[in-house]
Amino acid sequence: MGHSVIYYGEHDGARTVRALELAPDDLNWGVVSPEMPESERAEALADAVAVITNGLSITTDMLSKMPKMKLLQVMSAGFDSLDVPSIREMGIEVCNNSPAIARSVAEHTIGMMMMVYKRLPQGVDGVKAGTWQKPAKSGEFGKVYEVSGRTVGIIGLGNIGTWVAKMLKGFETTTLYTDVREFSTEKELELNVTRVSMDELLDRSDIVTVHVPLSSSTTGLMGRREFAAMKSDAIFINTCRGPVQNEADLVDALNAGEIMGAGLDVTEVEPTPLDSPLMDMDNVVLTPHLAGSSQERVDRALEFSFENARRALNGQELQNPVQVLD
Repeated sequence: MGHSVIYYGEHDGARTVRALELAPDDLNWGVVSPEMPESERAEALADAVAVITNGLSITTDMLSKMPKMKLLQVMSAGFDSLDVPSIREMGIEVCNNSPAIARSVAEHTIGMMMMVYKRLPQGVDGVKAGTWQKPAKSGEFGKVYEVSGRTVGIIGLGNIGTWVAKMLKGFETTTLYTDVREFSTEKELELNVTRVSMDELLDRSDIVTVHVPLSSSTTGLMGRREFAAMKSDAIFINTCRGPVQNEADLVDALNAGEIMGAGLDVTEVEPTPLDSPLMDMDNVVLTPHLAGSSQERVDRALEFSFENARRALNGQELQNPVQVLD
């Protein structure tokens, strides 16, 4: 007889090891690896009520052979690899981990703003190369700027966007946001944010940062029209999903001086191809989809996932079901 709660991930993966360290004693749980022979894997999954997946795709065909399933728990915030409507038609809820990941991604977002504005990567390169400030500074005042006092536009005020707004309060920014959902006046006052249209946000913001799930409606959300609508000295930050930006349009906007710079933790193709034009741009900072990879975030995500699995077993309301906006 198989386990009722399954952690689906590589047996020797770092997060699997951490799951073994943090797993609660009251759950009948086990690890199933995608590397197992298909017949063994199917047998191990047959009695699962809840599956926690560490970024690995669970197909509807696999789920159709798991009659007891109630919860598919995703360790990440993103769920674009899953056919959520079809899975829900099978009576299985899909929940993601955006509350657990939000703080880590928000910190990285602020870090990207700082890296682009302060030209920190170029400064580090200058120290290591012995050229000191030369790579980082150009022009009379060096083209090095402060985040404090800027106008920041947040596209998507979900869990991650909310944490970005919280952190920006310390920088005394004017913070704008746009979202397809409605938020209370109380929340807006707490975060010191003002709701505006997308067009107004692009027109007024010194920094535009996107925090939306990837879907058909958000693919290419930031393209030629949007970059042209931004200030010529504005910067663009993306720590959500690469296809949210039209990368060719972004490259064109950067080359044409329509925007000043970009900080990207995600690109359309990952790992970012070595021949990508973004690689050679002095006004672009690239990081390797690292925003949500902190140890603290992994621990929070595991604890959240095990608690939601416990709720599934006990027939309780599940936390953070994904919102499909298409």
